[in-house]
Amino acid sequence: MAGWWIIPAASRAAGSGLSQTSHLLMTGALGGLFLGTVEGMMEESTLKTLVGGLIGLLGGFLGATLGAWVLRSVTSSSSGMTAVVSTWAVAGLAIGMVSAWLERKPARILAGAAAGLLGGALGGWLGYQMYASLTDIAKPGLWGLKRAIEGSTGAILGAVLWFVLGMAEKVYIFKRRTLKSGEKKVCELCHETSAMNAWYCAQCGTVLQVAASPENLELPKRRSLARLISACQFLGRLSGTASVVIAVLAAGFLGSINFFLGLFGMLVAALGGYILYILFNGLAELLSPVL
Repeated sequence: MAGWWIIPAASRAAGSGLSQTSHLLMTGALGGLFLGTVEGMMEESTLKTLVGGLIGLLGGFLGATLGAWVLRSVTSSSSGMTAVVSTWAVAGLAIGMVSAWLERKPARILAGAAAGLLGGALGGWLGYQMYASLTDIAKPGLWGLKRAIEGSTGAILGAVLWFVLGMAEKVYIFKRRTLKSGEKKVCELCHETSAMNAWYCAQCGTVLQVAASPENLELPKRRSLARLISACQFLGRLSGTASVVIAVLAAGFLGSINFFLGLFGMLVAALGGYILYILFNGLAELLSPVL
């Protein structure tokens, strides 16, 4: 949803001369960037956030290129829907691959790619249908209602993509052998022992292929509160990610008008994102002692 609030703003900043193809390319690149950072932000991994964002941007751009070709080549009434589905299927494929790349197992990477392809295509189709239906039924005249409808497109796309991909991760990609009582998490590569809640070996960085049972993890008693704290931390990272994207766009679009205007826009976006980051993480720290 955050990404699809930024995309229309970027299109308006680019001016009325932006062609349909350019709009599709911008939507694919920015949308893919936001969708690709999700898992890295959830796992609090800066590396996975950066790699996911870059691969998502590339996948979205390539998908949009395919979608633009469909718009030019297909003359049927369904060309618009086909272009959108093609765009997000390719973007989903790239995001699915990067979600499993640390596993370093071809079968799991292929499963991630297939799940991302399916989730992206299904999410793109459903988002397109919902946007068309809501716009036709509501005929929005209010600015806020228009933004809500635009944001819902990205929200539906992201929810469907990550639901399908998340199910594939849970069932197959991240499936682990459960540790028996008294066993420790030992890396298969370097044979070093890691903490029970570790996903990666602290010594060599290899993905650990064993999972600890819930009773061995010492999970918090107030799990709902723990989820709320995690949500606040995620919103803080999302604010930081969004502010970086907005700052780059502001520097590019406003800077083309006036250098100092672009610099001012970049600083305002960075400061706003930093303030939101501090507020969300401050709320998380405030609630943590209650656990």
